[in-house]
Amino acid sequence: MSTIVRRFPAGFLWGAATSAHQVEGDNRLNDWWRFEQQPGAIADGTTSGEACRHYQRFDEDFALAAGDGHTAHRLSLEWSRIEPEYRRIDAAAVAHYHEVFESLRRHRLIPIVTLHHFSNPLWIADRGGWEHHETIDRFADFVGFCAREYGGEVDRWIPVNEPEVYAFRAYSEGVWPPRRRDDSAALAVLAHLLEAHGRAYRILHAEDTRDADGDGRAASVGLAKAWFPLEPLRPWLPLDVLRARVEDRVFNHAVARAPVTGDIHLAIPGVRGVKRHVAELKGSLDFFGLNHYTRWKVRAFGGAPHVAPRGARVTDLGWEIHPHGFEQVLLLAGQAGVPVLVTENGFADARDAFRPRALVEYLLHMARAIERGVNVIGYLHWSLLDNFEWAEGYRPRFGLYRVDFDDPDRRRQRRRSAEIFSRIVRANGIEAEIAAEVGLAL
Repeated sequence: MSTIVRRFPAGFLWGAATSAHQVEGDNRLNDWWRFEQQPGAIADGTTSGEACRHYQRFDEDFALAAGDGHTAHRLSLEWSRIEPEYRRIDAAAVAHYHEVFESLRRHRLIPIVTLHHFSNPLWIADRGGWEHHETIDRFADFVGFCAREYGGEVDRWIPVNEPEVYAFRAYSEGVWPPRRRDDSAALAVLAHLLEAHGRAYRILHAEDTRDADGDGRAASVGLAKAWFPLEPLRPWLPLDVLRARVEDRVFNHAVARAPVTGDIHLAIPGVRGVKRHVAELKGSLDFFGLNHYTRWKVRAFGGAPHVAPRGARVTDLGWEIHPHGFEQVLLLAGQAGVPVLVTENGFADARDAFRPRALVEYLLHMARAIERGVNVIGYLHWSLLDNFEWAEGYRPRFGLYRVDFDDPDRRRQRRRSAEIFSRIVRANGIEAEIAAEVGLAL
């Protein structure tokens, strides 16, 4: 007889996450597709191409998730498919996403829908993208359309995914389109994305008036924020301490605080910052979407600015496996005063060698955060499928299911970690036997 050592709250949401451009395939209408064609843009020399062919195989993929006991699924609507040109709505794409939601309903998977997951229609990118305040208005139009069109099928919305990651990867580090290296532009873009979230929150509550799941609430809206502990690599070195403190303040705390207070305050020494109050942004969280992968040690000079500690367990991407950090950021996210939904957490592990143990470790620390008072309402693993991991290409493998990208049909293969996760989901808890199987002594 199994013994559950950690139980999760009744009604806890369990599932996995995807994003449209990373899994659907063959979308030539956004800035990422164009970016991928540039030599050297993608680390492994690939392009998204047909990706996982999820655009055709979504029903099969949702059947896999449902078969593993998942109760929710996070996905994104690809703006460039729905509105490929300014104010031209593609009826076929609109109908496709209705089919997607119908499939989720049949498989009893609650949809959690992201409206901006890093990709932009070409017509938005060619007008200057998120550097321009006008993009907020265009995005607001798209949000309003989605609320009216899909509100009867969707109650849980995430207008913007990881605004801080997008802003700094695209406009500071220059490794994502449009490949800018300008910290002032990065802060301006981050501010615009936060403002867009606030606008979208108001629109979704005004326009989505249909209760899709019968819980008495037509719309619940959150921000998906990547939160990584940022600590000085050399705590005895003032410059490392200063850089870690500045990055933590801007990347983590300022972003997390903005939708609570309405205050956007983004400052980096020597850079043109942003400081303004946005009334629509204040109180614009029904839940806090937390994306978490690793902890970074920060150094001001002498090599890469973000590294794993020497001797640490790391993923295929060199990201530290640090379960205690997950508990730490859950406690911080809980300070927003709203329920916390883990919208992404996972591990790049092509051989599925360490993912089963790491997954159990992280979930044990999530259970501890709940015991310490954090109202965590669900956990969505990144990702259901191996997929196109942006500028890293296809080398990182995050999927509970392996995808054979050499196979024209993109054959899926269940990994051991999917089986471990399924057992936890079905029990709504962690059994002592599972902990022992992955090498943990409780």
